[in-house]
Amino acid sequence: MKIKLLKKLFFTLTILFGVFSQAQTVTGKVNSADMPLPGASIIVKGTTNGTSTDFDGNFTIDNVSSTAILVVSYLGYITQEIVVGDQSVINVTLIEDENSLEEVVVVGYGTKKKSLVTGAISSIDSKQIKSSSNQRVEQVLQGRTSGVTVTSSSGSPGQGAQIRIRGGGSSGSSEPLYIVDGMKSSSIATLAPSDIASMEVLKDAASAAIYGTEGANGVVIIRTKGGSNGEIKVGFSTQLGTQFVNTDMELMNASQFVQYMNEAGISSVVDNGYDTDWIDSTFDKAPLTRYDLNISGGNEKTSFYGSMGHLEQEGIIGQENSSYKRKTFRFNFKSELTKFLEVGVNATYSFSDRFGIQENSDTRGVIQNMLIIDPLTPVLYDSLDDVPQSVLDNATANNVPLLTDKNGNVYGYPSYSTGEVVNPVAFANVMNKTITNDVQSLYSAYLKLKIIEGLSITTRFGKETGRIDVKNMINPYYVSSEASNTAYTGSHTKYENKRWLWENFITYDKSFKNHNFKLLAGYSAEDRDNVTLKATSGSVSIDEFTGFDFNLPGFNTNVSNPLPYLDNMVSTFGRLSYDYDGKYLFEASIRADKSDKFPEANRTAVFPAFSGGWLASREDFWSDDSPISYFKLRASWGQNGSRSNLTGNADKTYIIEALNGLGIDYLGNTGAQITGYSNQNLVWETSEQLNFGIDLRALSNKLRFTTEYYKKTTRDAVVDDGSLITPGSAGFNSQAFNAGTIVNQGFEFELGYSDTTEGGFTYDINANLSTLKNEVTEILYVGEGGYLTGAGAPQNAEGITRFSQGLPAWYFYGYETTGIDSNTGEILFADTNNDGNITDADKTMIGSPHPDLLFGGNISLGYKAFDFNLQFQGTIGNDIIATYHQPSRAITNKPIHFFEDRWQQPGDNASMPGAANVANSYDTDLVVEDGSYMRIKQIQLGFTLPQSFSDKLKLDNFRVYVSLDDFFTFTKYTGLDPEIGNFSFNAIGVDRGFYPTAAKAIFGLALDF
Repeated sequence: MKIKLLKKLFFTLTILFGVFSQAQTVTGKVNSADMPLPGASIIVKGTTNGTSTDFDGNFTIDNVSSTAILVVSYLGYITQEIVVGDQSVINVTLIEDENSLEEVVVVGYGTKKKSLVTGAISSIDSKQIKSSSNQRVEQVLQGRTSGVTVTSSSGSPGQGAQIRIRGGGSSGSSEPLYIVDGMKSSSIATLAPSDIASMEVLKDAASAAIYGTEGANGVVIIRTKGGSNGEIKVGFSTQLGTQFVNTDMELMNASQFVQYMNEAGISSVVDNGYDTDWIDSTFDKAPLTRYDLNISGGNEKTSFYGSMGHLEQEGIIGQENSSYKRKTFRFNFKSELTKFLEVGVNATYSFSDRFGIQENSDTRGVIQNMLIIDPLTPVLYDSLDDVPQSVLDNATANNVPLLTDKNGNVYGYPSYSTGEVVNPVAFANVMNKTITNDVQSLYSAYLKLKIIEGLSITTRFGKETGRIDVKNMINPYYVSSEASNTAYTGSHTKYENKRWLWENFITYDKSFKNHNFKLLAGYSAEDRDNVTLKATSGSVSIDEFTGFDFNLPGFNTNVSNPLPYLDNMVSTFGRLSYDYDGKYLFEASIRADKSDKFPEANRTAVFPAFSGGWLASREDFWSDDSPISYFKLRASWGQNGSRSNLTGNADKTYIIEALNGLGIDYLGNTGAQITGYSNQNLVWETSEQLNFGIDLRALSNKLRFTTEYYKKTTRDAVVDDGSLITPGSAGFNSQAFNAGTIVNQGFEFELGYSDTTEGGFTYDINANLSTLKNEVTEILYVGEGGYLTGAGAPQNAEGITRFSQGLPAWYFYGYETTGIDSNTGEILFADTNNDGNITDADKTMIGSPHPDLLFGGNISLGYKAFDFNLQFQGTIGNDIIATYHQPSRAITNKPIHFFEDRWQQPGDNASMPGAANVANSYDTDLVVEDGSYMRIKQIQLGFTLPQSFSDKLKLDNFRVYVSLDDFFTFTKYTGLDPEIGNFSFNAIGVDRGFYPTAAKAIFGLALDF
């Protein structure tokens, strides 16, 4: 009996030992194609044994038998089932569900499931970026998200774009903060779009508050691509294209110009046989080429991604003389050295060469000259015999060569236009050349220590460096006394900027029952230095000139006298995120920044934020049969700061011996002066924002809708130019000051619908619409009814833009008109102050650069191997003011409507004055036009080789496409391009002769193997 019992006991123990010997602990990581998935569910099928991934997508699950099946799921992704077998490490890449309800978005110092987001965040995913044929990162954002405006500073290759998130919230720069792989970046212009995995735009204060001092204008977070577990992958893509101007603008032709000038009383202008269309003659077709190569790979512990990119883009004016070349290199690396330690490196390096023409000038710009030079001037004379004797005499008298092309043909000199006016083709090709060499690098390395489950510490150090070398070279010429240069003149400036950033933060995720907490606390320190390494200028006579060697004595006329601009900052920050059962959501954050750009007493500022949300569709009362499957209400309030408009030293006064690079001379003696009056009362510019939002999904998640209401109030807006408030009797200017308060408010809407038919046809339609009201509600230092003067223009000595209380920031300033006198053809001015006289006191707001509505959208279609993408964007309600006209020069050309709509004789009911009175229109609303437009940013048709054919070629993917970019524009604006930004914050919508955005026809190819 005892023997039988022992046998049974031994048999039972053997079975139990065998069972437990097969049980094991399984670890791993759950990723999407681009990022780790925190909160993913891992369950042993048929049991309650399970866990979820931590903040970095890692998981550990115990007591798993070799025959078990792991069910891995994540909201918005296709569930996978994996047989364990003898695997102790299982890494899973989930595929996004095309009709996904959720995705993970990148937020400050982490990621978050979108269902738990309580702030206003818009995302651009890898699919949208991949379908874009843009050459610049900023352009990828155009029209894709509500509340975001992207306008080109210039259409010239290599020039950047201005991004505005919910309007211009500052009296100075309103650029958002850029975060690239966790590192602050001064610019994203050097990034290759093909390297980007995703972009997030943090629009409200609650989302951006974790970045404190630099989040006032919103935050753009960019995450670049990384490697994945598996064999090495190689990708290659290329673009070949042609660019050209596509505009409806017309200028007067020769016969119209002669008639117009004669009507103005200038009988000396006669038809001389020339009839030059200067728009056609100045613009030309220009090639574009781009190549991108990347390689990636990794295993369960380590991954890497490397890329090289090359872009060459010539300009549609001057071709190589306004061209841009950019080379980019990137390397991303990540490795889990142990179960508890992860390290990573993100590095990018770029160098670019940009050849620029004179632009953005209403007196000395190539395009400005193109718009006003008379059509009776030829581009080139047919022979030397046709060159006017006066041109030859001036060249001889001033000992300068004639302006000639590379074949020796003489460029046409103005037949009738006087003053600064020159031949724009000669201006672009031979008169002036600017070369900018730019070398930029951005490196960051991090170490993440995983203490216990849910608890990790990260330290990250990053460094940004840049060297900019600018050479400007002006050849000798003589067109007129106002447009001449009798020597070889030039300047050479070298700048260097450096920034290091060290961030340390700890995160802790904890859940019990239905309560979920995420805690973040951190400390950061950074330092920025901007130094002018070299600044020389001067001239060398024609006889002594041997080349533009800026080390020659003739060019070394500048004196270096750098000031010690300090730009250091230390910060502490924290955030609490809480949700109950994914249904009731709350988040609070706070950041304290201390910057030495401010006076000692005001260096530290604290920026708090709160947000909450209710996912009503998760309530028990919400019917499973409801057509609305997802419904969330959310609200947020927060504050952000800004120091981006400060160069520093506002609280200091220095004694200097050089001014504008030249030594100060006082009656032949070396002089000195102070830099200006310090401002000890300067405080932080602070943006406070209130936001309410609704998110819903309906019709089996095919329909997506989001709406927001926001009110952004920027207080103590900083202006770095103290001369705007300094009386002339002061002797020296004040330093930076706080200008006042600006309010931006409006609504945002995003709507999308996607589906796949039974026949396999897929479609995805998205549209967005935003309203915007911009108003200055308070202005400081200038007294009752005071103002700040903005952009200058020849026709208005008091500035063409202004900053005044009760009106939009930097509105257009001039005379309002009530019509044209039908008897005389003179302009009728509005007596706005009702004093019976027309004086400067009657000048008022005549337009606003801020749109009332912004809209955009895209349509994506697919059927079998073919795909089609259309993207559009535009604005409604913004104005554009033309300042390229010259009131002091009577003989200048003009747009065709000045001729067609002019008054000619008594009794005419005209909208434009008679030719004799046209100069009086240049500072009135007659040169202000509606800048509303819609532009088709992209029409793209692609073909992807079927997989069966790709397999035979041993390719993972092969796609070709053709694309028409910026090809169609619908607008009433009569200028070259309604999509006008500008280089200056106070000159948005000011058309000085804007270099237009080129239309492009592109052929592209992309393959992966």
